[in-house]
Amino acid sequence: MINAFSALGLPASLVCSDESLRSAFREAGKAAHPDAGGGEEDFARLREALETLTSPSRRLRHWLEIRGTPVDPRGTVDAGLMDLFGKVGEVTQIAESIARRRQATQSALALALLERETQSCIEAVESTMLLVEAAIRSATDRFPEIDSGTLADAEEISKIVRNLAFLERWRSSLRGILPRLV
Repeated sequence: MINAFSALGLPASLVCSDESLRSAFREAGKAAHPDAGGGEEDFARLREALETLTSPSRRLRHWLEIRGTPVDPRGTVDAGLMDLFGKVGEVTQIAESIARRRQATQSALALALLERETQSCIEAVESTMLLVEAAIRSATDRFPEIDSGTLADAEEISKIVRNLAFLERWRSSLRGILPRLV
């Protein structure tokens, strides 16, 4: 296992911005990129390190792993996430249905008739994405506590990892459906 923080020349801290991660990647990539005399494997490791650290759930899991702290991938998630899961599922199901109907539509008139429903669905998807983003921010707001050792309860930290993993999958799913609605 490579240390993604070290690979990018960063301190092993949960608190980092996407911009600082991209900047560290660009800096490390100057020497590791194959066009600059580096090797494909070295550059691939840098890309993998960036992918690990830009995902809050993967960053937290990696941070714990390099400290030798086990993460329990099984277990409960916050009750509030179950409510959000219902909303994500409902919106996704509606969006998928509309996307299929739009794809099957063969006339401009039929497509125009779907437009109001499509716009309403796009708004619902975007609104749900905002809820998911807020939940991700709420979880990552705990990173300073974890980083400093103030929050050291392994079960609570494992739950945060699980919560973030679900939230990131939902965000990806919602982002993936939007292009199919336009």
